[in-house]
Amino acid sequence: MNEIVSYKTMHQFYAVFLLGIILSAILGFFFIPMFMPIETWDWISTLAVYVGLPTLIAGLTYYYGWRYKRGVVGYDAPEWKFSPVLFTLEEAKALPKAYNKANYRLVADSQYWMFFAPVIILVFISSIPLYSYLDNSNIAQYSPLLFSISFALLFAITLYGAFRSTSNVASSDFTLPLIREAIKLASIQHNIPGISQVRIVLDKAEFGELAVYQEPRTLLRIKDMEKEAYLESWSEDLGAITRVLCRLYETKEQPQVVWWWVSTDRFYRKYVHPDEIGYYVKSPLSSGKKHPGVKDIRLVTETGIALLIQEFLKTREELESLSELLVKIDAKGP
Repeated sequence: MNEIVSYKTMHQFYAVFLLGIILSAILGFFFIPMFMPIETWDWISTLAVYVGLPTLIAGLTYYYGWRYKRGVVGYDAPEWKFSPVLFTLEEAKALPKAYNKANYRLVADSQYWMFFAPVIILVFISSIPLYSYLDNSNIAQYSPLLFSISFALLFAITLYGAFRSTSNVASSDFTLPLIREAIKLASIQHNIPGISQVRIVLDKAEFGELAVYQEPRTLLRIKDMEKEAYLESWSEDLGAITRVLCRLYETKEQPQVVWWWVSTDRFYRKYVHPDEIGYYVKSPLSSGKKHPGVKDIRLVTETGIALLIQEFLKTREELESLSELLVKIDAKGP
């Protein structure tokens, strides 16, 4: 099997990371405190040493991390063949951390703290001489230690953040989609009456030991008809639902029936195989909003559940438990 990813050694990066921390700490301990204002305030030296210098160090450090990440791999994209895989909520929550750790050279894994922490450190460094001059000169005796730690942290966090957050030629395929949106959606749907199983679905493709994922969504099974139907839903924003697919499997006597709801529609659209045009159906719920939107997760999901149960009771089998569930979610009978 031909390799699709070629890796550049990380030895230089690790050497620069370690050496940079040591030199930054030495710079902060021995050199920077020499310019602390004691009796007079020199704007030029203060701004140059306590604002300009750390900003320059952060900028050059970020550039090095960005450039190294851009060239750390070579990538010859294959023709990925995807198939769906199921995860429990716990497995889906654990996937990003484990996957990004294993593929840190391939993914762009940006976190808010990677960008805010250096800014906070820069502000802290510039505030030490100002606080010492205006309020408490005793802090000057601790300045070597404060600057040493601050400059070392500034270098380490900036370099680490630049490398982890930067994308390269492989990142468009290997960076995980935002699974948290599907997890949030599933956590809300899990509490809806009649739901017996909730899973996170991702399309997965593999090549050797490498794997890529796309299209996160939720998969719901309804109690007492787990093997007869399912409800699949997508989210493109946290706490929202944008698409829903309801599928009732075919039997020897009855065709497959599918309902689609998208955020631009007011109602579900029904398709009875082999019809590909479909038609809109009114909501079977007796109460609630008649025209649900993307934030009406419970209402949209309950509507889909009711449509599946109605069709099942009408064309497949009469089950008292399903009739009782329709009453529980305030839906009309078949």
